[in-house]
Amino acid sequence: MNNHESLLVHVAQLYYHQNLNQSEISKIVGLSRPTVSRMLEEAREVGIVEIIVHDPIRKNHDLSARLRDQLGLREALIISGKYQHDVALEKCANEAAQFVSSILDNNMSIGFSWGRAIRAVCNAFQSSEYYNVTVVQMAGCLSVGDPTYDGLELATTVAQKFNASYTNIVSPVYVDHMLVQQALLAAPQIKKALAATRNLDIVLTGVGTLDDTNGSSYLFTGSENDLKLAKEYGAVGHVLARLMDKDGNEVTFPNHYPIAAPLEALREADWSIGIVASKKKALATLAAIKGGYINCLIADESLALELLKLTK
Repeated sequence: MNNHESLLVHVAQLYYHQNLNQSEISKIVGLSRPTVSRMLEEAREVGIVEIIVHDPIRKNHDLSARLRDQLGLREALIISGKYQHDVALEKCANEAAQFVSSILDNNMSIGFSWGRAIRAVCNAFQSSEYYNVTVVQMAGCLSVGDPTYDGLELATTVAQKFNASYTNIVSPVYVDHMLVQQALLAAPQIKKALAATRNLDIVLTGVGTLDDTNGSSYLFTGSENDLKLAKEYGAVGHVLARLMDKDGNEVTFPNHYPIAAPLEALREADWSIGIVASKKKALATLAAIKGGYINCLIADESLALELLKLTK
């Protein structure tokens, strides 16, 4: 080790081991502060100093970058490793909660859809004190199934954790008659709640597929023929209780009239974050990305690899 390398080691030890600032180090070694700054940078470049970030959630940075570039996403966070679906979803949810905590600040608004993935994220949030944060329910209430998947309950839970106010949509997530939909959308309370879904800072949404028994059962409670009809109309998945085709266009058909934010609300959000696990959801997820409904994807490796196959 020559004299210059020895000096680099000494400066690095003073900075990283003894926690001295650059001005203090400059006095000790008799060099200017800018010179000390350049030496610390050089110590990193030549490998004398290695900075390791111990992330509790391991991510596949290569896959994340490839998806980000190939699909034009603002951000992609892909969980590293192969897991059973429940474990993969939990890891994605934990990463989503961590990511949202890094971007959420006072005076922001955050919207939620509904479903298993969003429930997992809401459960993963730590209690935090924010000022003037608004939590927004983006789709009506579920009429069947597990009530803990419901957007109303999730919005209430998160509002309590964040010391936030919230708006809710006290209505079915969908109705089977257009006149009923029109009457509900004209109601002042629902009108006001849906207005709050526009231009949000952050949105969290899952992605449903028509082959997903749990998710589809909430949207097609009236008849099994409705699910078949939706597929015949070209639907491959759904977000915010709204069906979409493989290119992300909204699909409408008889007997299914959502009481929910328009898909445009997802495009307007600064961060529209999709939390998805399982390669079975690749086609629906790709449709959501093509439609511009997701600009940040948090997913497992199996889904990420399938998305890359679909976009070759």
